[in-house]
Amino acid sequence: MDVVGIWQGKHASALQRAFRLTNEKFAEKLGIAVRTVAKWNASPDLEQTPEMQQILDTVLNQAPDQVKARFAQIVSTSSNHTTALNEHRQQSDDVASLITEITSGGTSNEAISQLENATMALADSHTQVPPKKVLAQVLRLHRESQDLLRRTQRLSQRRTLYRVESELLAHACLLFGDLKHDETANQYGAAARVYAQEAGTNQALALSALAKTLRWQDRLIESAEAARQGYECSPETPIRTQLASQEANAAALLGDFGRAREALKRAESAAEVVAPDSGKSAWSFATGRQALFSLAVATETGDAEGALRAAQMADAGWAAGEPYVPANWAQIRIGAGIAHLMQGDLDGVIEEVTPTLTLAPERRVATVTAYADRLGRRLNQAKYRNDKRALELREHLREFNAAALSEDGNEKESSE
Repeated sequence: MDVVGIWQGKHASALQRAFRLTNEKFAEKLGIAVRTVAKWNASPDLEQTPEMQQILDTVLNQAPDQVKARFAQIVSTSSNHTTALNEHRQQSDDVASLITEITSGGTSNEAISQLENATMALADSHTQVPPKKVLAQVLRLHRESQDLLRRTQRLSQRRTLYRVESELLAHACLLFGDLKHDETANQYGAAARVYAQEAGTNQALALSALAKTLRWQDRLIESAEAARQGYECSPETPIRTQLASQEANAAALLGDFGRAREALKRAESAAEVVAPDSGKSAWSFATGRQALFSLAVATETGDAEGALRAAQMADAGWAAGEPYVPANWAQIRIGAGIAHLMQGDLDGVIEEVTPTLTLAPERRVATVTAYADRLGRRLNQAKYRNDKRALELREHLREFNAAALSEDGNEKESSE
C-alpha cells in the first residue's frame, strides 16, 4: 500500500488510530516499548529508523482492508489539517497587523473595515485552533471595538460597528461555552443580541450562540425557543440549518420528540438549498456538525440505527474532504459508542471510543467531556457493573475528562 514514503511519528500515530488501539496494545502489536508509541504521538515529524520503517510497512501491508482505508483517510486528513494550521498562523499575523492599524488613528471607514476583516478572520479560525487561544484574540478585538465606539462616528459607521461588535460578542459566547463558563457565555450572548438589534441587523448568530449556552445550562425550553426565533429570522446560510438542528436537539432532550423530528426535517430542507462555505468558520455547519445533531436526536429518541447512520454521514463528509474538526470527530465517535451500547454491543463501544482517548487536552471542550460523561453514566448500568471491559472504559473516560484543561491551563474543565 503506497501511502507513506518515509514514516514519521504522525504516520505511525495514524496507523495506531486506524487500528483503533491504545498505546499499550499498539506497542504490543509492533513488539516495541510503550514509550516509543508515546514518543511518536508527541513528535509528529520524527523520522523512523530503517528497522522501524520495515516493521511499520509490514504491519500496514498485512492489515485488513478496512484498516488500510482508515489509515489512508487519516493521513490525508492530517495533511489537510497541517495546511489549515499554517493558514491560521498567517491569519493570526494578519489579525495582529489589522489591530495595530485600527488603533493607530481615528475612526474612519478604513479602520472599521479592518476591524470587520479581523473579526471574520477569527471566526474562520474557530474550528482549527484551541478555544482559549481564539478567545484571547476575540476579546482583544472586542476591546478595540469598544475603543472605536467611544469615538465620534457617523450614524452609518456606528451601525456597522454595532453589527461587528454583535458578531464578536456572539463568537465570545460560543467560546466561553466551550470552556464551561456558561454564565459568562450567556451574558455575552444576550449582549450580542442587543447590539444586533441596535444595528438593525439579523440576530441569527446571536440567537444560535444563546441557544447553545442555554442548552448547556439545561434551560432547554429557552434554548429551543431561541433556536426557533433565530431560524425564523435567519438568511439562507449555514446558520439556518444549524438553528433548526439546535431546536431539534433541545426538543429531544425535553422529550418533545414530535417537535424534534419536525425541526430536523426543516434542517435537512435548509441544508439542501444553502450554499456550502469553507466549513471552518464559527458559523459554518458542515456535514460533520449536521450529523452530530442528528446523532444526538437519534440517541435521545432511542433510535440507535439512526445514530449510527448519522456517524456514517459524518465519516463520509470527512472522507470527501470536508474540514476535520477534532471536537466534532470526538463527539461523533463517543455518540456512536452510545448507539452501540443501546444495542448491547460493548465491543462496538470500545472500538468507537478508544481512538478519542488520545485527543489533546486543549481540544476536550465541554461538548466533548459532556458526551464522555453521558457514556460513563450509561456504562454504570447494572448489567455492566461487573464487566471488566466496561469498568476499564469508565475509568479511561474519567481520566480523559480529568485531563481536560481549564482556562488557566492547569485546572480541570468543569462545550457542537
